[in-house]
Amino acid sequence: MHPIRPPIPPKPRLPTAAVHNRDFRDSGISVSDDPSASTDSLRQPISTSDSSPATPTPGTPSAVRQLASRFESIALRLSSPTLQRATLGDSDGGTPPPLLRKPSTTMQKLQMTVGSSLAVGSQAKPHSILRPSAHDRTHISRRASAIAERIYDAVYESSDDDDDRTAPDYSTRNRYYSITLNREESSPVYDMIVEEDHIRKVISELIEKEQKYIETLDQGIRNYVPAMYAQTLPAALRGQRNVIFINLEEILRTHRDHLLPDLERAANLSSSPQASISSGQMAEKVAEVFLRYIESERFYCYVQFAMHQADSESLRLRFHDYFLKIQHDLDDRLGLNSLMLQPIQRLPRYKLLLNEMVKDLLKDDDGKRTMSRRTALLCKVDKRISMLIDRVNQAISVHDIRQCSGSQVATGSSLKHGSDVPLTLILQPEGNRNPVRDTPINLLYQGKFQRLFAVDIYDTNVRRKYSGKLFVFEKLLLYVEIVRDRLEYRGHFNDNEVCYLEEGKNRLILYAGGRGMLEISVQFETSTELQPLVALVHTMTKSVIYDSVEIEARVSSHIVESVEEEENLSQDVTNEADSWDEQKLTTSLVDAQQQFLEVLKANRSFYLDTLSMEVKTKLTTFIGAFEAIMELHRRILQDLSQPLMDPDRICQCFDRYLRTDVFDPYFDYLREFRKATKLIQHCQTPSNFNNRVAPTVKQFTFLCIEHLQEYSRYFNVLIVKYSENSTLNIQIDTELFQRLAYVLVHLNTYRNNLTLNYELFLIDEQAAACGFVCYNERVAVSNPPNPADAGPCRLFLCERAAICVKVQDVAEHDQQEERFVRVLFVDRFQGRGAPMRLRKSKRALQRLNFLFEGQKFRIDFATAQDQSTFYSSYVNRYIMI
Repeated sequence: MHPIRPPIPPKPRLPTAAVHNRDFRDSGISVSDDPSASTDSLRQPISTSDSSPATPTPGTPSAVRQLASRFESIALRLSSPTLQRATLGDSDGGTPPPLLRKPSTTMQKLQMTVGSSLAVGSQAKPHSILRPSAHDRTHISRRASAIAERIYDAVYESSDDDDDRTAPDYSTRNRYYSITLNREESSPVYDMIVEEDHIRKVISELIEKEQKYIETLDQGIRNYVPAMYAQTLPAALRGQRNVIFINLEEILRTHRDHLLPDLERAANLSSSPQASISSGQMAEKVAEVFLRYIESERFYCYVQFAMHQADSESLRLRFHDYFLKIQHDLDDRLGLNSLMLQPIQRLPRYKLLLNEMVKDLLKDDDGKRTMSRRTALLCKVDKRISMLIDRVNQAISVHDIRQCSGSQVATGSSLKHGSDVPLTLILQPEGNRNPVRDTPINLLYQGKFQRLFAVDIYDTNVRRKYSGKLFVFEKLLLYVEIVRDRLEYRGHFNDNEVCYLEEGKNRLILYAGGRGMLEISVQFETSTELQPLVALVHTMTKSVIYDSVEIEARVSSHIVESVEEEENLSQDVTNEADSWDEQKLTTSLVDAQQQFLEVLKANRSFYLDTLSMEVKTKLTTFIGAFEAIMELHRRILQDLSQPLMDPDRICQCFDRYLRTDVFDPYFDYLREFRKATKLIQHCQTPSNFNNRVAPTVKQFTFLCIEHLQEYSRYFNVLIVKYSENSTLNIQIDTELFQRLAYVLVHLNTYRNNLTLNYELFLIDEQAAACGFVCYNERVAVSNPPNPADAGPCRLFLCERAAICVKVQDVAEHDQQEERFVRVLFVDRFQGRGAPMRLRKSKRALQRLNFLFEGQKFRIDFATAQDQSTFYSSYVNRYIMI
């Protein structure tokens, strides 16, 4: 029978720097095997006086525990000069240490391993024993405690294997460390300590560095800001506090009063260990904090800091000796220049710490790489921080413009003591044809800085092409030319005058007033680079909000991502964010509907109210159809503005619209718009229109049809989001998803039919008399009477005729767009009494022939099935006349 085992003494803890600064405590491994002695050792300081060992309890491996205690005591004595002297005194005349029991073979191996580990350290630095530095003392103490803890666990694990199976199980003692004993390797034992929860360590490091960052800013402001009001301040520095420190105090308040408390709440530091959350949930909450700050522009203070950094650096360099003297007087090791670099270096450190958490979350228990919604959220935050860093770096380039200057130009010798010059960023335009546009502009009043684009610009003002940059603010678009190592101002557009036109897949035309007056052509390498600029210009102008729902997906925190990047990151939104996005999309749809009604009113006032009575009489039917369209959209706005509107109710509304005659005013409008385009063009041509009025009559008449695309995009965004949630195994409303898809398909079909009829009626004034399009096919004309008519065409089957239109493929938006050129022929149905002009070809199954007074048009379809379908539809329509 084995004797009863006494309680296991507490496990040793790794000492911290704070412990070494106060007094030294024993790790809990006592020389005595008495449990009370082990417990009391936690409360008694280490003594170097003589002491007699207590009688060991049988069955306990006291030899190894004595070795561990003596080893740790030696290390702790080495870490303190006072204890070293006491130790040396004891060794001369003190009582020798107690004799140890002869350990087993396993214990001898452990002692040899510990001895070799200590020998390496002692041989490497022979003088460190006599005079160790503070860092060496801390390092030695940590190694000592680690090895002592390792011996402690190894002894009791091995004793459990040797003892009776009824011994208690202490395998769950190690809560934070997983330790494995390897007797075959010669590496030190302490190198095998592996932390199980690295994410908590990263978050703790994040909060610790955040506290140090706040302390650094606070100490620097308290050291150097009062110096700006000293009596010895140079005259040229008077009032330059804002120029030198920019918004450093605002950055401090953001981190001290808001970000740090939010991070501490996310890390659950104030809760008890029993109520603590998992490391994954903690990482998710921290990521949500950063995402909320980025999307709400709480970090825009860093962009402002970067825009004024050049002025601050120039002034600090000019008075370097003065600030160096203040640094020496304050005995400050950091210095003012290093202090002003802290905000620039802060954001990249957030990114590094988030990357550490992402790496841990990408691995599951088996070490395989996995992607979850939580990991996707951290990836999204990492991407947003990268974009914020790019935005900050781009803001620095504003000062590279030669005509741009900061607050130093506003200083003067007449400034009173104690007054400060406000921050300004003045642009001095020059070289404009209109002298009014050379008025100085304070860029700080042009809204937030959004983004910088490096592009090729063709400028109609200088009539040449050059490499340039576009600086986009909320209310201003500024374009400059790159001239060697500087930027030269070339022009700007205000938000209330800029208009844009996409030309091809990678070109954008920006102009103000009429075309050719103030106009530039911006060209990118790819269309992917163009789309963010289009979205930003569209948001800035606040004109017809056709892309408002799409922009919600592409624009976040006023920084535009490409469509591909947003699709890759759309899966990382949480359930709360999903609900919030649905409400935001619905609100955007209502806002777009309200804006559209305002646009219709503005265009009616410009194009219709200014017509003469004679022309109004001729356009009575069209004006009535236009008013019916406006009334239709007022009803839609009333339906969308109902309380508690959600995607389900909006889907029901549009399902009812498509099943009933709600959209019928569009058919009356299509029959009459062609006459309006002809008469209005003869009466008035817009020359100085605002951003709500369409620039041409054609665009004016197409407004109401184009606005239907807004509804399609709303449903499309919801469908894409629900599909991605389903892929991530997030529960969705399947019935709602099916209804949304049904409404989207029918709405797109209805809109495409309206667009097709509009383009057909626009190209031929007489086409409206043939009725609406019932069926159409892409065909090719072979050997026509006029050789120029050969090639691709589109064959329309209308209510009362068949119309063949010559088409041309134009590259636009990375795809081929079909454009109508002219009408080749019109085959009006003559009724049952007259023979059809359409014949089936006897030589080719996929060909149909149209005969007109001895002329034959050979129409080739893609397949014989397409030919048969069109022929059957043609016969059915013909016999109905």
